[in-house]
Amino acid sequence: MTMDPSNRTKSGNQCEIRLLVFAGEFSTTLDDRWLLDDIVDELAAQGAIVDVIVFDNNRPRPRGVSVRNGGRVRVISVGPERRPRRFALKAWNYLCSAWLMHTKVYRLVGRARYDLALFTSVGIMTAGVPARLKANGKVEKLLFVLWDFFPVHQVEIGRLPGTSWVESLRHAEYLSFARADVVAVMTPANSSFLAAYHPRYQGRVILLPPWAQSFPEDESKGRQTTVFTAVFGGQLVAGRGVETLLHAARLLDLRGLRIRIVIAGEGPLREGLESMARSLGLSNVTFLGALPRPEYRELLKTAHVGIAATVAGVSVPSFPSKIVEYCRASLPVVACLEEATDAGKILLQSGAGTSVPANDEEALAAALENMEAQHRSGELHVMSKAARSLFDSTLSATHAARTILAECSENPTSPRATVVEYEHRDR
Repeated sequence: MTMDPSNRTKSGNQCEIRLLVFAGEFSTTLDDRWLLDDIVDELAAQGAIVDVIVFDNNRPRPRGVSVRNGGRVRVISVGPERRPRRFALKAWNYLCSAWLMHTKVYRLVGRARYDLALFTSVGIMTAGVPARLKANGKVEKLLFVLWDFFPVHQVEIGRLPGTSWVESLRHAEYLSFARADVVAVMTPANSSFLAAYHPRYQGRVILLPPWAQSFPEDESKGRQTTVFTAVFGGQLVAGRGVETLLHAARLLDLRGLRIRIVIAGEGPLREGLESMARSLGLSNVTFLGALPRPEYRELLKTAHVGIAATVAGVSVPSFPSKIVEYCRASLPVVACLEEATDAGKILLQSGAGTSVPANDEEALAAALENMEAQHRSGELHVMSKAARSLFDSTLSATHAARTILAECSENPTSPRATVVEYEHRDR
């Protein structure tokens, strides 16, 4: 690996901000983009110099350094160069990535001085490198973006067994971000959960909801289908509440309502969910499988509403990232969410959607029926505008980048001043 990471770059009389980003998922093609791709591009667009350390265990890429964004972004990959198929190989690749981050990559980035290093949950995947850089004075400030309370959420939805290892994993995850100056959580409910789940953390806490690539509102407009269409987009894995959606679809079918439900996503549960749809005799549900992001966004242009669903019985407040994509496309959101979350409250207060309890197919069917009625009456466009407004003000990569860059100042905004106010505004 060769690179010349100088200290903060001079531009006129000002110093450009230099950032370091740790990415477990990062693009290999234009169609294969992730949340961190969007924020890195936006940070560069707002004037920052960004180095990205990629330790992606699912998408193979050559090890080494590549440059993009006109030289403002350098991507440092630690592999793997081939996609691992077995668990043992995945574990070996993780150990190799950790070793490279602590050796070659550490020496490489250690020549620079970074204003801020950003890393995300699950934090233990960064192998303690952010804390080491901070301790040795290579990074001025650490920002940990907490999307996923590991491992409690995985245990509650059945992805991990509830064994004696759980407490050890929680402690290991805490140690991964204990030295962070700032932890960014998605909503106020997540802030409260953080205080209860990791009470020893004493740093600043700010709000930073998931984001998506910013773009002009006109680009989200397309030709909607004749039949009222609701889209569910996301991985078909445990905890997504797709079973509730299928039962709601059956109720809509029995009532003779012309509401089409499109499910775009892939995952280990797809075969079982398709079998369930057949056993229920559903004629109003279509499974499309995984779509490249450009195709998925084209699909959203043809839809009328977006569906977000989770499962009941979990304590961790969620904020499904699919909500961001729906609002980006000016789609009102029908949310079927667990009691712990405040995501439904955010949608209601902003006027961007409606919310019903998780696992309640009757309420979900009624919400979709009501949305279809509002579409026929011409009222749904008000909610569509509110959804886009919520995106522009709160859920765009532009907003997220400004929040992150504000943390590089000597006197960043106080924790409470950065709390997003989701107050309903007259429209």
